[in-house]
Amino acid sequence: MRPAELLRAVTAALASPDEETAFARLPGKLQRSLNGHKKVTWDGSTMSIPVAGVGVLLVPTPPPDDDLMAAAESVGVQISQFVERCRTERARRDIEARRRAMLDVAFDSVFTMDDAGIVLSANRAAERTFGYTSAEIVGQELASLIIPETLRDAHREGLARYLKTGRGPIVGRRVELTAMRRDGTEFPVELVVTRPEVPGERVFYGYLRDLTARNVAEAALHRLADEQAALRRVATAVAAFSDPTRLFDLLSEEVGKLLEAQTAHMFRFDSDGRAGEIVGGWAVRPEHVLGHGTRMPMDGDTAVTRVWRTGQAARMDSYAQAEGRLAEAMRSYGVQAVVAAPVFLGGSLWGAVIVSSMSAGPFPEGAEQRIAYFAELAAQALANAQAREDLASSRARIVQAGDAERRRLERNLHDGAQQRLVSLALMLRLAARRHPEDDALTQASEELAHALQELRELARGIHPAVLTERGLEPAVRAVADRAPVPVELSVELEERLDGPVEAAAYYVVSEALANIAKYAQAKLVQVTISRSDVAGLRIEVVDDGVGGADPSGGSGLRGLADRVEALSGQLSIDSPPGLGTTLRADIPV
Repeated sequence: MRPAELLRAVTAALASPDEETAFARLPGKLQRSLNGHKKVTWDGSTMSIPVAGVGVLLVPTPPPDDDLMAAAESVGVQISQFVERCRTERARRDIEARRRAMLDVAFDSVFTMDDAGIVLSANRAAERTFGYTSAEIVGQELASLIIPETLRDAHREGLARYLKTGRGPIVGRRVELTAMRRDGTEFPVELVVTRPEVPGERVFYGYLRDLTARNVAEAALHRLADEQAALRRVATAVAAFSDPTRLFDLLSEEVGKLLEAQTAHMFRFDSDGRAGEIVGGWAVRPEHVLGHGTRMPMDGDTAVTRVWRTGQAARMDSYAQAEGRLAEAMRSYGVQAVVAAPVFLGGSLWGAVIVSSMSAGPFPEGAEQRIAYFAELAAQALANAQAREDLASSRARIVQAGDAERRRLERNLHDGAQQRLVSLALMLRLAARRHPEDDALTQASEELAHALQELRELARGIHPAVLTERGLEPAVRAVADRAPVPVELSVELEERLDGPVEAAAYYVVSEALANIAKYAQAKLVQVTISRSDVAGLRIEVVDDGVGGADPSGGSGLRGLADRVEALSGQLSIDSPPGLGTTLRADIPV
């Protein structure tokens, strides 16, 4: 074989697309070996050509001359270089295939972009997320595909600035931006851009994660947290407030703000369901608040009438076509949509919580259930108010029954035992005059006079007749006159008060003066009884004694507090040590 023939044959073989095809076309047999020959040799029939990294090529040939031996060495180098190129290309293809496989199974969208902003590749997640096929993406400008029009110029300017300076706010950092799908819809994404340091053209990788689901979940969590906070505030108010009107205003405000509505009201049904009235309300604009006591008809098909008919939460997404006086009234206020939930008291339908929107469009799904929670708290508030009212009525009845019993005992003592003792005293005086020498009769008459005086004091303490017959001022003045401490009395009343109120005021003054005489070491007491539009009847007893009175230390002051509170009043004591004591009672009249 001539050198030129050997070189042509090898060159033709190495034009094959892969190693196996090339090896099959070689002019000889390629023997693979880890320990190949170092030099070209000839054994008498076959020339052995070493191929680095592969083995040895065996070519049958007559005795070779120097030119053929040199050509054989060149052939070995060419085959070795060909094998190295094939292996390098195969490795590159393997790496690219693995990289592609990894990107295609990734959940995040991955784009490869060159320094001109042109997309070089996109994974399957990018195709799913943005609605393009890979063929439609590759070769296109990234900005015009997935970046909203309002942000494209900023993207291009940022890319140019980075290419010029090597610095920018995006590359190598996590940012949240807005992206655009094929249909033009925009959505939030989390973006990380990297630029690998590899030879050749500058390439950027963009990793985008759709944040829509996360933002929805976060919004749901925030909404739930806001709802729970509002429910806690209302529940706290339910436990603390005794006035349902204040509570209904607060509840309306909380549920209205929670649903981002314009107005919210509490509505109480009449027993026949033909009408009702507003008992609490809130609105973004004060002029939209319906005042307490505002009467509303109950006709037609509205959210409120649906609650009355079904006893369940209901909604009206539009009042444009609704008929009836109530619907017409709602339209006159500008109401567009309403959600309402029932309020029950003692198992019976009492009213409804009504939330209104003055913007076009319905309330979000699930709004009925959300305001139903507040309706349950409203029902609890009503039950608490009724329980307080029943308790106050019960306490008032007990106090009134006690006062009536006191009056009965006082009458019985005055009309019965006291009259008999008076008669007996007269008989003893007559007997003492007939028998002046009998000292026992005189002593018995004196003892009977003392007993009669003690009985009168006892009857007066049970219930003074002067309080029933002449009123509060004379009764209190009699107590002040008998007190062992000087008393300055001021009574500013123009007319008689109800019996329970006068009795409570009398016992407040009487018990306070008795405690001062026992414990206060006071030199002067000031008693003031007056009327006011705010407090009703106010009783103040002030002394200059040693102070330090403890309302929980005995049953007297506790009993007074019970008596005052039974009339929906309030008793307070301010008694700092060494600075005297002020007892104040406010009783509604």
